[in-house]
Amino acid sequence: MVDISRLWASCKGVLRQATCVNGLQPPERFGAAIRLEQNRADRAGYQFSLILFDTENLQAHNGSVQYLAYALAARIRSTDEIGWFDKQHIGAMLPYTSAAGAQTLAGNIRQAIAAKTSPPEYTIYTYPFKWFSNGNGHLSQLHFSDLSPEWKTTISRDISTAKHADGGSNILGTQIASADTTLSGGILAQAIEPFFLNQLPLWKRAMDVVGALFGLVVLSPILLLVALIIKIVSPGPVFFKQQRIGKGGKTFTMLKFRTMQFDTDTSIHKNHVKQLINGANNGNSKSPMIKLENHPQIILFGKILRKMCIDELPQLINVLLGEMSMVGPRPPLTYEVEEYLQWNYARFDAVPGMTGLWQVSGKNRLTFTKMMQLDIRYSRKMSLWLDIKILLKTPLAIISQIGDTLTSRKSERLIEELVETA
Repeated sequence: MVDISRLWASCKGVLRQATCVNGLQPPERFGAAIRLEQNRADRAGYQFSLILFDTENLQAHNGSVQYLAYALAARIRSTDEIGWFDKQHIGAMLPYTSAAGAQTLAGNIRQAIAAKTSPPEYTIYTYPFKWFSNGNGHLSQLHFSDLSPEWKTTISRDISTAKHADGGSNILGTQIASADTTLSGGILAQAIEPFFLNQLPLWKRAMDVVGALFGLVVLSPILLLVALIIKIVSPGPVFFKQQRIGKGGKTFTMLKFRTMQFDTDTSIHKNHVKQLINGANNGNSKSPMIKLENHPQIILFGKILRKMCIDELPQLINVLLGEMSMVGPRPPLTYEVEEYLQWNYARFDAVPGMTGLWQVSGKNRLTFTKMMQLDIRYSRKMSLWLDIKILLKTPLAIISQIGDTLTSRKSERLIEELVETA
């Protein structure tokens, strides 16, 4: 009996080989395939590899690029994709393939064409992990100015609108730049950073300015009262200033009302956050994003300010300055971002906000992975109506958070009573 599925896969392989040899996928189609694969990898939690072959030397010799295309088409699977990444690099995208597996294929390709032409240099990237290179190729040679017009157009559209036509995350190069601009300082960052940052729809910026001004004026009595209370109960400044990571990996100083003793040691919080993130990224933890509420150095009334989110109100100033938005992902600390996987960096596609989709969807009841998924979903689906819905849901989310705290305290007291009477 004929295995129809295997026969169809073989036919697809033959058709793909003929198509790729006669005309590799253009950059815009290959870029769309990369974005689609990123979405699949994010949802299913698997890795895939991308091999970029440098064809600069091959193009100087007639037929050499064709040898590479034939070799790739003959060896890839029906699920793989090959095409032009830009005008100088041919890419091979390999789902469910580790860096070691990709390197094996790249080595086989070089060996296959070595008798006919000089083997091309290559670089391997394995999503969602770090760049992997065998020392044979250097992606840092690839700059925004080298990209094809189609690829530049795709980058421009994705960045300037903060949306994605296929519901996917930013294209590979842009996402790397957002992560590496501040933290790793390397690939494509200098070329794309000025273009990538500070792109905000007019409607969103207008909402931010109006909302921040309105909030500062209306809430000014509360702001003054809280500042006075902090001064009375604890020596030190009223505001707590902290370096956070914003859009595109750019750092800024975020303002909060101080709820802990001045010069508090942050190592406890740092270790707590690292454990949550590492556990989630390694698939070993489903713990919710619970804050350290019982820290010994929280000042009097500090817990109340935190639970009611009053300590966040000074961030209206950050919104007015354009460093934050009324709605968006919460800006993480530098030591949090150091633990991120590559796909987590898509969170930086949006300007950070005072409230967001994560906050109104369960907040501290949710895991780190779920928080990431919600923040990335917002960056892809951002719209005026979505911002309005999130803002309207925020007061209810705060009330629900206060209710959870009261219920938790009742449970703790009940347990203590049972222990005492046992």
